[in-house]
Amino acid sequence: MASAAAAVVTLNVGGERFQTTTATLSRAGPSSPLSSLVPSSPSAPHFLDGDPRLFAQLLSFLRHGRLPSPAPPSAALLAEARRFALDGALFASISPASAFAPLSLRPSALLPLAGRAAPSAVAVCASPPHPASLVAAHGGVVTCFDAALATRTSVLTPLPAVDSLVAVSTALALAGARDFPGVHLCRFSDDAPAAAVPDVLSWPDSPSATVLSMVATAASGAPSAPWLFASFESARRNSSAIVAFDLNSLSPVAEIGRKEVFGADVEAAIPATKLGWLREHNLLLAAGSHSSPGGVVGDIRLWDVRASVTVPVWEVREKEDCFADVSASDALSALFKVGAASGEVFMADLRRLGNGGGIGLEPWVCIGDRQRAAAAASSRRKEGNGCKIECYCNWVFVARGADVEVWSQVELAPEAGGKKVMKGNWVGSGPSMEVGTGGEAVKEKAKIVSWAFGGSRMALARADKRSVEVWDSAPAAICANT
Repeated sequence: MASAAAAVVTLNVGGERFQTTTATLSRAGPSSPLSSLVPSSPSAPHFLDGDPRLFAQLLSFLRHGRLPSPAPPSAALLAEARRFALDGALFASISPASAFAPLSLRPSALLPLAGRAAPSAVAVCASPPHPASLVAAHGGVVTCFDAALATRTSVLTPLPAVDSLVAVSTALALAGARDFPGVHLCRFSDDAPAAAVPDVLSWPDSPSATVLSMVATAASGAPSAPWLFASFESARRNSSAIVAFDLNSLSPVAEIGRKEVFGADVEAAIPATKLGWLREHNLLLAAGSHSSPGGVVGDIRLWDVRASVTVPVWEVREKEDCFADVSASDALSALFKVGAASGEVFMADLRRLGNGGGIGLEPWVCIGDRQRAAAAASSRRKEGNGCKIECYCNWVFVARGADVEVWSQVELAPEAGGKKVMKGNWVGSGPSMEVGTGGEAVKEKAKIVSWAFGGSRMALARADKRSVEVWDSAPAAICANT
């Protein structure tokens, strides 16, 4: 009883007294001032200048993991939550990934960006305690929005335009460009790494190398968690490698898949322009392609980062209907690609890749129009050019120009064999859909140049549009406009 009493914290919030425990307050996380409050007696309470009605809701949230009311939190409650660094956790509780429903996605916010540059990259932080904070790059500026999309912080980088973007937290993002050396750290608050940490992460063997792609691992899914994988290409474009950085120390810890160009054999040294991470499998996906007069050639490799990183566990060289883009799904244990020639979607089962997988073996099964794919493979059509593909939870998304297609796995009826097949639908109302923008509508949608997923939302950046669209599928979505 004595130890329990010693853990009691008494608070005076706006003249109203509250009592709780240090264990309850610690759930606010280390960045919250609440977690640092020590036990206090009723005669000497901690004083907090705030609204006691709002604080009572936040305290209930810490105790039970949910708000006392099922209604979306008010703007006043979100503002109070930001004071105590609880807005990320609060938003995650009402907008979890489990509430993500792609066919229910609807535009919920349009976030205008300062300056004249259109966004070139967007990212969503997937690590707690900020699971839905959004980061957007526009020109050389990187802007971070909090989870409720109510506040923003911008950082100016030396990059002319950002091609690769990773959101580590609301305090830190990483930006790279194909025409400027290094991975640049964008610090949005004092919670970011100390000033002693360098502002630029480079390939140790080639400090002037530029960045082609990046991906970060979740804290519980990396071999020395958490890691950043960055694909570098030397300034002379005669060598490339993937470098792994420890995100805690921001120091390089491994080099993967180094390639050198010897003579005219460019196809043997195609750098990785797309990286992906399969957390449950501990596999790194690295893919790149090269366009020549003879057509598009590419290669896809999977690396087991727990073992030796000198040899991939699987690779395939692509020549017929080479990928326009490729992605990996943990939930579906599969790779997916969009054919550059056909524009059709293909699937490769990860569970079958180990059975003799190697260069020359065709692993793909078309889940789209197979006749169209077969006809395009022998032609010089480029219907998949510019298409993007990304996996999130149990779904596969394809950006086709201005519109989004989603593929999901469905189980056929027992009389039809009961097997699982992939079916495609359009997000929203399809290609002719008008996107809501807070009371207005965009009748002519522009091409999607970047997108990201997190919680129950999808974020889109479109060509020549100085704003970011946010789509949400949560029943209690926060419809905020900034």
